[in-house]
Amino acid sequence: MSNKHQFRARVRNVNYDYLENYQIVNNHSNIGEALDAILEEHKELNKNHWNLQYIAQTVAHTVNERISTELNRVRLGTNNTDRNTQILIELLQGFMQLRNVEHIPTIDLYKPEFLIHAENTVKERIAHQKQRKHSRQ
Repeated sequence: MSNKHQFRARVRNVNYDYLENYQIVNNHSNIGEALDAILEEHKELNKNHWNLQYIAQTVAHTVNERISTELNRVRLGTNNTDRNTQILIELLQGFMQLRNVEHIPTIDLYKPEFLIHAENTVKERIAHQKQRKHSRQ
């Protein structure tokens, strides 16, 4: 027989009723055994709760690191695209100023053949890159 400590305690009536009911449902010989069982369950639940918190924190940290890495790649790509776009705009403005171009026809008025060809080339390149990316995964 293990060491046991005897003590007197006062509990609310609803808690005492719960202990008696727990004792009957779980076939404990007395309320002390029922209380011991409840305390063991409580310890196990606390341990499991702590383990779940640890797992949740670990998963959150790992997901955060991976997302941060991917977002950084996207940001760098966006910055590179923005820089190239700004260079193209500067070159176009310089070219137009050199040629003294005052007015230009907009695309909705006239869409030249070279623009259609350039758009198709870019669409095909993007589709090809998507296919390569999906085949790597």
